[in-house]
Amino acid sequence: MKILKRMNKSNNRKNSGFTLVELVIVMAIMGILGLAVTGFIGTSTKQYKYATKDVDLQYEAQLTMNQIGNLIIDAQKGVKYEPATVAAPVEVASVNPESGYIATASAEEASSEEASSEQSSSDSKLIICNNDCTYNIIYRPSEHKIYLRKDTLDPATGAVKADGQGKESLMAENVIGFTPDLSEAESKNSVGLVVDFKAGDKKYTSKQNFTMRNKVPTGADVEYVAPAEPISVHIYYGGRDVSGQSISYVRRDNSNVLEFTSKILGGNNPSQEVIWSYTGRAADGNGTTFNSSGNTAKLSIAENETSKQFVVKVTSKEDTSKYTSVTINVVDTRNWLTTEGIYGLNGGNTEKTHINPYEVRNSGIAYDVNNFEWHIETYSLENGIESPSNDIEEFAGEQADYKGGKIFTYHIEDSWVFGHEHEATKELSMTSEVSIPGKHYRIYVWVTLKSDPSISSNVVTFKYDK
Repeated sequence: MKILKRMNKSNNRKNSGFTLVELVIVMAIMGILGLAVTGFIGTSTKQYKYATKDVDLQYEAQLTMNQIGNLIIDAQKGVKYEPATVAAPVEVASVNPESGYIATASAEEASSEEASSEQSSSDSKLIICNNDCTYNIIYRPSEHKIYLRKDTLDPATGAVKADGQGKESLMAENVIGFTPDLSEAESKNSVGLVVDFKAGDKKYTSKQNFTMRNKVPTGADVEYVAPAEPISVHIYYGGRDVSGQSISYVRRDNSNVLEFTSKILGGNNPSQEVIWSYTGRAADGNGTTFNSSGNTAKLSIAENETSKQFVVKVTSKEDTSKYTSVTINVVDTRNWLTTEGIYGLNGGNTEKTHINPYEVRNSGIAYDVNNFEWHIETYSLENGIESPSNDIEEFAGEQADYKGGKIFTYHIEDSWVFGHEHEATKELSMTSEVSIPGKHYRIYVWVTLKSDPSISSNVVTFKYDK
C-alpha cells in the first residue's frame, strides 16, 4: 500500500501544469525579447529614414546645381548678384524634425529665442543676362526655396518688355543658404556657388565652380560692351586671306594679272585707307606694272619679266605701324612637258611627251620625278564642238592592245633624258588605232605637283583627224 501511494503521488506531480512562478518567468523573458525586437526594428527604420533623407538632399542639391550651372556657363552679357536688402529670418528648431520642414521665427519670435536679427526676411537674386532675356535665380529664405524667373528683353532698349516678366517656377526646396561668389569671375571667368540644404535634422552643403564660355562682366552693372579687338591689316587674293603668307602663281601664255584687296579689322570702325607698295620687278621698262586704288591693287606681270618673286605690301594710312604683306612666287610651267615631235596622231602611230627636269628647276620648283600627277582628258570633235569621250584606256605593256574596242591607248613609264647629265623622268606614249575615216579627237595631257595640285604644267594636245 505504501508503495502504491508513493506511485500515485508521483503521477499526480507529473500531470500538474506550470506553476505561477514559471509562467511569470516565461512572460518576463518574452517581454524582454519583444522589447529588444521592437527596439531593433525602430532603430533600423529610423536609420533607413535618415539614409533616405541624405540621398534625397544630395539628389536635390545635384539637380539644383546642374540647372543653375547650365545658365551660368552660357551667360552672354553679364552676371550679377543682388543680396538681400534686409536680414533673413533666424532659423529655430523645428517643432517636428521628422516632418522635413524647417520652422523659422518672426522678428518677435526670434527675439524670444535669442535671435540676433529683428528684421523681416528679403529675397536675394543671382541674375544672368543674355542678349534677349535675363534669368533671375531667386532665393526666398522665408520659404526655404529657390525660384527661377525668365524675363524677356526689348532688343532695342535692353530693358524688360512691358509684358516680358515671366512667372516664377520652383527650382529647389529645403534651402537654408544661397551664396554666389563672383570674386574670380573677372580673372578666371569662373562663378562659385554654395547652396545649403536641410530637411529635419539632416543638412547637406553643395559647392561648385562654373566656368563661363563667354568673357562677361560681373557686379551691379551688367551691361556688356565687347572689348575692342586690336587693329590688324589683312590682304586677300582670290577671296582668300593671304596675310603674311607665301603663295605660288602659275604664269599663263597671255594675261598675268594678280588682283588683291585689303581690309582693316578690329578697333571701333577703323579707317580703311591704306598705302599699297610692291617689290620684285627685275628691271625698269620691262612692262611689269603695279596699280592701286582704294582697297584694291593689281600686279601685272609682263611677258618679258624674269623675276620669279614679288612682295605686295599694304599699310594702314591712319597707323603706319600696322601693315601686312604677301609673297608671290611666280612659277613658269609652260615648258614642263615637251612638245617636240607632236604633230598629229595617224592611224596606228605613237607620239610621246615627257617631263623636262631642266624646265622644272628653271621655274623655281625643286625637281622630284615622283612628285607629279598625270591628267588625261579625251574629247570627240564634231562640227567644231567637243564632247567628252571614253575611247581611251591605259595599257601596261610595251604594246597597245585594242581588243577592248578603244581607239586610243596610252602608257606612262620611267625614262631618261640626256642633257648636261643622265636624269630620270616620266614619259607618256599615246597610240592610236588604225585610221577611222571621219573621226576627229582631241586628247589633252598635263601634270600637276602632288605636293601642290594648284601648280600645273603646260597642256600637250594630241590630235586625231581622219
